[in-house]
Amino acid sequence: MVPPAGESNWQRGDDLWRVWKGLQSGMPHNPSTTRLCAGRDVVALIPAAGSGTRIAPIPGSKEVFPIGFANVEGDKPEVKVVSQYLFDLMVAGGVGQGIIVLRDGKWDIPAYFGEGEPAGMKLSYVVVGQTLGPPDTLDRAHAFVRHNVVAFGFPDIMLGPPDVFDQLLTRMDTGDVDVVLGLYDVLDPGHSDIVELDEKDHVLGIHLKDATSILPYCWGCAVWGPAFTEFMHSAVQEHRDSTAGSFGTIDAGGDLPMGLLFKQAVEANMKVVGVPFDGQHWTDVGSPRSLLHMAEKLRSQ
Repeated sequence: MVPPAGESNWQRGDDLWRVWKGLQSGMPHNPSTTRLCAGRDVVALIPAAGSGTRIAPIPGSKEVFPIGFANVEGDKPEVKVVSQYLFDLMVAGGVGQGIIVLRDGKWDIPAYFGEGEPAGMKLSYVVVGQTLGPPDTLDRAHAFVRHNVVAFGFPDIMLGPPDVFDQLLTRMDTGDVDVVLGLYDVLDPGHSDIVELDEKDHVLGIHLKDATSILPYCWGCAVWGPAFTEFMHSAVQEHRDSTAGSFGTIDAGGDLPMGLLFKQAVEANMKVVGVPFDGQHWTDVGSPRSLLHMAEKLRSQ
């Protein structure tokens, strides 16, 4: 296996390749490029280790599939790939550095984003083999984010508002909390993780893919601190050691779902709160039909 052109600093791990100049020493503090939250640098953490079976076949990774344009009124319109919309939201929230955790073979992602100029932030990559699902994927970067505040979103989920991560990070900065969830209007409870709140927006429970729920909110993105990073690290290890079969009853693809880790954190009495974005909903563009609908919506704007 060879690195992308221009990269010579690949280091072999037990089950992964790490791509990043200086990653071995963790994410560096650079106050000129990234926001501080609760006294810690904020790092974007993006899972991109899926096989894309729902949207296959496409000529590359869905994260870098062209879906829209920027600068359409200028002399040279710029193509925007699916994951660019998530990066735009994070950059608008002051996040200036990030890690993409990708599956072995998805070299078109680092080839496109490189050191991060197209994303608007400094990027590094952790490359993994088979994982149980998004929490396991994210946990492969544990050593590099364990002391940071993490900004998390799925690269194939389109959401808003434009200041979503600014609001989530501000909420975390103003209260003693472990996790802040971005909450959206429920369109299909059977395909959403429903979030139950009290009157102060503290999370009381999370109901995974509950088609019978009449609660109004589901989560779509999140930020969290080191306490949840350590909680997830331990929980994922337990799932690795004990899981037999799949998570098919709570995830259509049989993966360990991120919502389960949030649910377990609430049940473990971690401090989880929500920020509702009334009138907003997220869109999963990981299937051909949803990708078509979103591309048509973007063209009409």
